[in-house]
Amino acid sequence: MNVRIDIECTPEEFKELFIPSEKQAEFAASFQQAMMKGMQQAMLDSMQETFKQQFNPFGPGRGGRE
Repeated sequence: MNVRIDIECTPEEFKELFIPSEKQAEFAASFQQAMMKGMQQAMLDSMQETFKQQFNPFGPGRGGRE
């Protein structure tokens, strides 16, 4: 099976489609920073919740110490 796709565009348009420009690189960097910040916050929240559940002296305990 052969597939052929013809794309009509200028060299500048081709560069915009297939080669990252300043705006695309800036967007990728911003996206990566936002993603890392979100992942770090989710991990911290999860760790804090786990810590609270395991070491809360006022809540129900584990292993039958209720």
